Amino acid sequence: MSKIWLQLLNIWAKLEIAQKATVVLAVGGMIALCVILVYGASQPDYRLLAKGLTRSQVAEIAAYLETNHIAYKVQDNETAIMIPSANLYKVRNDLAQQDMLGDGSKGFELLGKASSMWESTFSEHKTYDRAVSGELERSFRELNGVRSARVLIDRPQPSPFIGDEGAKPKASIKVDMRSGMRLTDRQIAGIIHLTAGAVAGLTPDRVEIMDSTGLLTPKADGSNAGMAQTALEAEVARESYLTRRAQEQMDAVLGPGRGQVKVSVKLDFTKRTESSRDPTKKETLEETTTTNNEQNETANPGGIAGTASNVEGENPTKAPAPLKGSKTKEETTSKYVVGQKTVTQEDEVGRVRGMNVSILLPFKKTMKPKLDDKGKPTKDMEEVSEEYSQADKDRFKELVLNAIGFNAAKDIATKIEGSANLDVRFTSSVQSMDLWRNPQDDIAVAGVGVPLTALPWFDIAGYAGAGLVALVMLGVARGQLKRSHKAWKDAEERARMVVEEEVKKNTPPPPPPETQEDREVLALKSKRMELRDQIRKKIDEDPTVAAEIVRKWLYQG
Repeated sequence: MSKIWLQLLNIWAKLEIAQKATVVLAVGGMIALCVILVYGASQPDYRLLAKGLTRSQVAEIAAYLETNHIAYKVQDNETAIMIPSANLYKVRNDLAQQDMLGDGSKGFELLGKASSMWESTFSEHKTYDRAVSGELERSFRELNGVRSARVLIDRPQPSPFIGDEGAKPKASIKVDMRSGMRLTDRQIAGIIHLTAGAVAGLTPDRVEIMDSTGLLTPKADGSNAGMAQTALEAEVARESYLTRRAQEQMDAVLGPGRGQVKVSVKLDFTKRTESSRDPTKKETLEETTTTNNEQNETANPGGIAGTASNVEGENPTKAPAPLKGSKTKEETTSKYVVGQKTVTQEDEVGRVRGMNVSILLPFKKTMKPKLDDKGKPTKDMEEVSEEYSQADKDRFKELVLNAIGFNAAKDIATKIEGSANLDVRFTSSVQSMDLWRNPQDDIAVAGVGVPLTALPWFDIAGYAGAGLVALVMLGVARGQLKRSHKAWKDAEERARMVVEEEVKKNTPPPPPPETQEDREVLALKSKRMELRDQIRKKIDEDPTVAAEIVRKWLYQG
């Protein structure tokens, strides 16, 4: 370790002042970058715990998080809380068990609690009214634009001293709307009638509703103002539908965002009835015949005066039976009805009475030769804006008008009302002009899914700045290191040359060349050494053979 340290000190001593400064800055930049990266990695990843909270709910949840030593952030105008992602699901479960993430209202779950045997009937009725209020509050919060709702039900306790009018229940509703949102008349009427239907004995005229702007309860239900509002909403809905269809047709031809179409309609909500009669025909509706038969009695003559009736002793003759006379009267009464043919025709309610269509086309961008000062074309090309031809305009207009049923609505109006003033009520126009485009639309078209305001711009800018500084310092250090490396090579080359010179000076002169006799002596020595090595090898392999050879040498000697 000490050798490495000494080598580093030697290298440092050989560097110039600029090189030393560059190395110090590069090392400092690397250390700073490592510190920033470690700090950023150690920071928790905050995730959304809940949003759309009231201030009381935020305070309650914050107190719970502080008690459990959990970091948190309050954002979105104190209506949202964010916590580290590691604790997200556990905290959500804990808060849900304690009913701290809900809207704060309790409905029919209040009726599931055990009640005391000493609880009065009035308290039971109040608990039920509170449960109904909670359910109504949940229903009203589902409306578009409603942030929170509060329902109070006042049901007086029955008493013989309270009249019928004072004993009826009343309801008060307070709604908190989101920024820029308002309840429509239809929604207000729906809230009133829903509340009246949920509370027994409550009538719509005893329901009051208000928001932050004031009282919203209509003065007279079903008034002309309400009908006008309904008609206006119907016209707006029809205009929105037709404009969307026309815009889809235009985008399919020119591309998204290149053309604009606006449709304005006037609806007719008048209900018409038409009837007619045909007096040229008649039919017998009823025929009555009355017959009257009368019979009258008349006196019968008694005979010739002065004969039998006047002679004494003669039997008087019997008077004949009276004569009866009859009279018959017959009357026939016939009732005729004149031929009546009634035709009733009811016109369509909400029929399109007028329609105005406005089409805006952008200029065409074409490349044409650029003109010089004399008006002659040159080789240079330039972009020129031109209007669409009249044939193109007519084709675009026909496509749009057919897509929204313009001609069909005009034909129906012609058959019903005639051709008077139709050209004024049914109009269409096509204009060409440059359309303004927001530069940020390109970002939206690119498909950015994350809201730009939700990105941690401060952290991103810090990381980007640190990375840029680190890259600059690394570039500078790289250049300095290259120059230092070259200097080191030059120094090593000079040192090597010096060492070679010293070696040459201290090296002894080479020995004189060998003679033939010296070479023969060296060869003999080499053979002896080889023979000795072979004998040693034989002795090591078989000591008995070696001993036999030694005995032979001694015997011969």
